[in-house]
Amino acid sequence: MNRRHFFRTTAATVAATAILPDHSLMASPVTTSSMAKKKKIGIQLYSLRDDMAKNPEATLREVAKMGYSFVETYGYSDGKFFGKSPKEFADFVGSLGMKMTSSHTGFNIYDNDSDKAWDAVKKNMEDTKAAGSKWIVQAGYPGAHYTKLDEVKRLADIFNRVGELAASFGLKFGYHNHREEFHPIEDQIPYQLYLELTEKRLVAFQMDIGHVANEMADYRMYLKLYPGRFGCLHIRDTDVKTKVATEMGHGHVALEDVFKLFSNAGVEDYYVEQEEYNYTPLKSLKMCYDYLAAARFVAW
Repeated sequence: MNRRHFFRTTAATVAATAILPDHSLMASPVTTSSMAKKKKIGIQLYSLRDDMAKNPEATLREVAKMGYSFVETYGYSDGKFFGKSPKEFADFVGSLGMKMTSSHTGFNIYDNDSDKAWDAVKKNMEDTKAAGSKWIVQAGYPGAHYTKLDEVKRLADIFNRVGELAASFGLKFGYHNHREEFHPIEDQIPYQLYLELTEKRLVAFQMDIGHVANEMADYRMYLKLYPGRFGCLHIRDTDVKTKVATEMGHGHVALEDVFKLFSNAGVEDYYVEQEEYNYTPLKSLKMCYDYLAAARFVAW
């Protein structure tokens, strides 16, 4: 199947391509992280949002103890990350043996294309760069309320503009999907349109594997048909029957297939994100780290 044919598929066709992995994979044994080779595993700190709200420093210490190498932040506000200046935050994270490599954020430009709004974007990028980050990622879907293709195309154009601005700061711009992008508009899938209408050199797609799986769209097909477009990923597992996230290795996501496609997809960094838990958040995130650290199919 070529990209042009794939681009023309309807939502029903995309959903029909979803294939669940062998459930025997769910029972894969996992060793403790101390027994496994150190890998460059990142974490989206929103996974520990309640703990971060109470005591960010103590929570980050726990994250470092688990073995995570990189953190992706959320909630940039008033020029600070969790109440610290960019340098203070970078220094603290560095003192724990980790590095901030990405920031999830939002911009007030999609419905407010004003100089003041763009100045706020520039300030955000300046601070994100000062914290030593590589990525600045649009955290949510600003087009969730769109009902017309013209609106989708306009948003793709803005993504290109944001990506060009990010490049001027020495950053890479990523777009993180939720689930609404896979709901058809005029028989087209917005997510596919964004892939087609944005420039590869300006916009990377931070695919959230769990959200795509929950929409019964084939994440593997996207990773294959759009090489080099997925500079960073959110890795999570999910039960596609209940549409509830679960710890790594206990859901329906074909994690081994995803990691085998890293090279083709252009993945440079990946982050564990866990929003629902069967245990305490800290224990769930430790379980996810241990699973990936011990998995033979995870090379780095």
